Amino acid sequence: MRSTALPTATALETTRVVLGVLLPTIAKGPIIRRPRMVGLAARWDLDTKAVGIVRQLHAKYPDGPLLLKLPLRKQALALAPGDVDTVLARSPEPFSPASSEKRAALSHFEPHNVLISQGPVRTVRRALQ
Repeated sequence: MRSTALPTATALETTRVVLGVLLPTIAKGPIIRRPRMVGLAARWDLDTKAVGIVRQLHAKYPDGPLLLKLPLRKQALALAPGDVDTVLARSPEPFSPASSEKRAALSHFEPHNVLISQGPVRTVRRALQ
């Protein structure tokens, strides 16, 4: 297992991820696609640009996941497949899968889903999977 300290993105790198990766994804609709935004993203080749940003970060920080210090919370960004294993193995602390976005998206039709559960109830629900 990797050490508990994660590499941390600079403010400029975090801004690049937010503007070049996160915002286009949100604009296109992470669950229900917005056709106009998907068309604009394709026209402006935003997916290719987002991949380039993530590749540059992975080259600089090969031992991810990479910690982004956002205004309202810290966010781990998986830069390689092994980073996903790290996040899952160390969940729910310090990595909680119950982000506010995920809770908002899933609470309507799966309010008791383990992905959006927290605390002791999450432990019980995860054991039942």
